Amino acid sequence: MTELSDAEGTALRSALSAEHAALWVYGLASAYVGENRVRSAIDDAQEQHRRLRDTAEKVIRGAGQIPPSAQPAYDVGERVSDQDSAIGLLIKAEGDCQVGWRSVLENTADPGLRGTALDGLTTSATRATRWRLTVGQQPAAQAFPGQA
Repeated sequence: MTELSDAEGTALRSALSAEHAALWVYGLASAYVGENRVRSAIDDAQEQHRRLRDTAEKVIRGAGQIPPSAQPAYDVGERVSDQDSAIGLLIKAEGDCQVGWRSVLENTADPGLRGTALDGLTTSATRATRWRLTVGQQPAAQAFPGQA
């Protein structure tokens, strides 16, 4: 993609900002997890978020625009004190990513960018469902992932 419309650019920058925040939140959450399976899931999620972040940055730069930078820290709005509260924060971060990627889907017709957005939306929705199952939240899956 060589150009981004205003709507595409705004949506993609929003999704990228959500990916930056998710990576920071996953780093925070990793300090509170004890189970190997949870730590492994965090590692896998971080890799997928890095991949989506890097793709979004590449598209934005390819359109001659400057991508938003990651912040040094993020206000998570609540106290994280154990594995369950850390996972609760991961669920929120995944929800923010879903909103961002759904917005990209709604604002572009470019097949490549739509594919990336669909990947971001579905992988975030899947991870959020797995995290809800891990802490026993019901319903575990949302009917319409990415709705603000």
